[in-house]
Amino acid sequence: MASFRIRDKIFATVPDDAHLRIMLEDTEIRAVVAEHPDVCSEVYWGKRLSCVVVDLARATPQLVDELLTEAWARKAPKRLVRDAD
Repeated sequence: MASFRIRDKIFATVPDDAHLRIMLEDTEIRAVVAEHPDVCSEVYWGKRLSCVVVDLARATPQLVDELLTEAWARKAPKRLVRDAD
């Protein structure tokens, strides 16, 4: 499966051509699913909420950009995040 990584840490995966799985904090996952229920859904890894799956046909480019940026910032070194701002 294709993945987005920063320093060998995965922050998103591409399970198929129509979806993107983005690793966010639990609260962020729940918030984006509540705000965009027709576009996003929760994914559990066992009993743990692990990521949000985004329907790329329905998502706006801005939403995808925002979620990927947030996930990247969670995994990237703090100095790199600070320099990106």
